[in-house]
Amino acid sequence: MTQIKIALVGCGGMGTRHLYGLKELTDTPFCRVELAALCDINRENGERAAGEVERMMGFRPPVYTDLEEMAKAIPDLDAVDVVTDPSFHHDVVCQALDLGLHVMVEKPFGMTIKTCRMMMDAAERNGKLISVAENYRRDPSARLARHMIEQGAIGDVYGAVLHSIRAGKRIFITPWRHLKERAGPLLDMGVHYTDLIRYQLGEVREIYADARLIETEREKTPEEGSQYGFYQDRHKAMAETVPATAEDSASALFRMESGIALNFMMQLAGPVSFGRQMIWGIEGLIEGFGNRGSQIKLVEMDGTVVEQAELLTRFPDFEIEPLADHFFPTKVSVGDKAVDWKLIALEYHELSEAILDGRDLEIDGEEGLRDVAASHALCESAIAGRAVTMDEVCAGEVYAYQREIDDLLGVK
Repeated sequence: MTQIKIALVGCGGMGTRHLYGLKELTDTPFCRVELAALCDINRENGERAAGEVERMMGFRPPVYTDLEEMAKAIPDLDAVDVVTDPSFHHDVVCQALDLGLHVMVEKPFGMTIKTCRMMMDAAERNGKLISVAENYRRDPSARLARHMIEQGAIGDVYGAVLHSIRAGKRIFITPWRHLKERAGPLLDMGVHYTDLIRYQLGEVREIYADARLIETEREKTPEEGSQYGFYQDRHKAMAETVPATAEDSASALFRMESGIALNFMMQLAGPVSFGRQMIWGIEGLIEGFGNRGSQIKLVEMDGTVVEQAELLTRFPDFEIEPLADHFFPTKVSVGDKAVDWKLIALEYHELSEAILDGRDLEIDGEEGLRDVAASHALCESAIAGRAVTMDEVCAGEVYAYQREIDDLLGVK
């Protein structure tokens, strides 16, 4: 077998973005992925996505509304890419694994630690792979930051800060992102940050946090700026206001296994917006953890600021994987309008090499679970009124916040 056959399950806005990512991959000499079908419980969504494929790639894949029916109709299907509402991940992923399919699933991996373990157990009993589609760390900026830390560019790291504050009460992309049982911003967006924190600074030991819901009602944005037709149509049909039940604000201290302390703030509410990401070492500072379409800077001890382009000349041994180098030959993604799709293409490519060649997955079920655990630790700590350790969150020993979510989802 020289390539894998994959089906997209979940043909909404993010699913469409995954199709654009697959198109980026098919336009390269690295592609070992064939799109075999689309699946969505809403046939209209599937047919819309099929039209996008036909426009971009010149063929129209079959559309199914039932995962088992699709697997029977395509007996040589190797994998599925699950891009559904996160509250359905555990049901869809477990079914796909039990049907004998490998899985790539969008972040957050699962809604709770319990649902993450359900999927990991299903993968183990079926001997199949789970890859979690977490894209931020795949950007060249994140790769460079990690390389610099490993090379001792700022000396011993002793502190860090990651602040992401967005003002106002606007709906964040979709109404369901403000519901506790459908993800909530601290999980849906938070896993991007917890993954970057763990990628750059190592494992988290404990988290002490306050988390709360500030805006109990969210308002529709005046217009939808997305280029995707799905998002635009959904915006037209969206109510002017929607209820919010998930926490939208957190402030925390992360203590890493290395002893590093990180000050964390995330909020989608309030009167002002600001953001800052810094990693301190005894010989300098890296500004930025790396992010999709971003760049990092080095601040030297005398205050000199060194931009990413110059940093690349200082670290001529810095390399990224061949496909990433193909997409980003300058190793800078700023200004690349296709960066979102290219990072998704890297995720597809990694899965194909894992299935075909035995390549290790960078973000497997265990990594995805730990990103979810660090995000939920914010609310678990707030409820417990103390610092909580990653070990006890991952083991389900601290579970008060997640218990309500599992109850709402009917997870036993």
